[in-house]
Amino acid sequence: MLPLIGLAATFLPELIKLVAGDKAGTIAGTVAQAVTEITGSSDPVAAKQKLDSDPQIAATLQQRLAEIALDATKAQNAEADQQRHDDLDAIKAAVDNTAGARTMMQSLTAAHSPVAYAAPVVSLVVTSGFFIILGMLMVFGLPQSDPNTISIVNLTIGVLGTAFATVVNFWLGSSSSSRDKDAAALQLQNDHASQTSQLLQTLNTSQQSHVAQAQTALQAMQQIATASTGAIPAAVAPAAPSPDRFDSCVAVTLTQEGGFSDNPNDPGGATNFGITLATLQATRGTPVTVDDVRTMTRDEAVEIYRSNHWLPARCGDMPAGVDLMVFDFGVNSGPRTAVKAVQRLVGVKDDGSVGPVTLNALSRADAKTLVNALAQARLEYCRALPTWPDFGTGWTNRVRQVEQAALLMV
Repeated sequence: MLPLIGLAATFLPELIKLVAGDKAGTIAGTVAQAVTEITGSSDPVAAKQKLDSDPQIAATLQQRLAEIALDATKAQNAEADQQRHDDLDAIKAAVDNTAGARTMMQSLTAAHSPVAYAAPVVSLVVTSGFFIILGMLMVFGLPQSDPNTISIVNLTIGVLGTAFATVVNFWLGSSSSSRDKDAAALQLQNDHASQTSQLLQTLNTSQQSHVAQAQTALQAMQQIATASTGAIPAAVAPAAPSPDRFDSCVAVTLTQEGGFSDNPNDPGGATNFGITLATLQATRGTPVTVDDVRTMTRDEAVEIYRSNHWLPARCGDMPAGVDLMVFDFGVNSGPRTAVKAVQRLVGVKDDGSVGPVTLNALSRADAKTLVNALAQARLEYCRALPTWPDFGTGWTNRVRQVEQAALLMV
């Protein structure tokens, strides 16, 4: 089951946190079952091959995993919300219990019932006993010779101290500061519950939009993209600025790159996470070996991608989906090549440098059309490379899978 969960996490990294936080362990089983059903295999290797070879299956799995993640998040939030409500009910019950006891005593007193004198008498006895024992200890001190006597005195003091605190709480209630804390705690519980409800509503709305986009992407995938190499038509309204999505984009790229390889037909030589020996050596500033490439960590690869590809191409300033297409294109062919391609598509000077003019053109372009056109332009660029006969099939699959992931981000 764990290998299937790891495979699913490459499509939706958030699943790891959800699985780890699931006490019942049902999410892991649901994720593994989804991978098995959609790929038609319970073998992780065969399932990955199926996903790599069929972009439509990969997109379907992404949609299903997003639905599972939403349901799990809603369930975990509901459980936490219920726990907060239970704690709040316990606090209210304790307050009501004390208030009820006082009310009952007032009713008995009004009816001149002898029982009404029980509470005052017990309170007087407990209070008197507490202060008498305390006074004796202050005057005479603890006996030093008999350990049994000392134990009895300590036990008596503890019982009387607890009883005295109960009497004070019964007659006077909690202190002003304690009441303020109780009120603040109750208000915090109510505010947190309200925020949780709003969060669940927001997640549900977001998921409905995500599913609709996924269905549109799957329908578009059934047709061959025939985007023009001319300027992309402007959208009706400029796209709103979006947050940096580097973590999401690099996760897609790392899924495509895989782990260590040393293909003799690959001009880049030994690679790991898509990072070549030459790139690692240039980044570290010292000579490196094939073993250094093999033992490179994922975190180091991520930072190399950030500094060498994401930041130079200013992908963080691009619309959602377009950022992934330009970033992944740049990983394979260089950031300047990817930037020039997108500049030609939006009709600005292809100087390989992203500035205000390029960003303005990107904000006015239709993101979905631009994603499709970038996929086509990337394939045309790859077909012109001498290594196309060796890697053409893999490149085509990668471009189509990244294209579908980008469409889901738009």
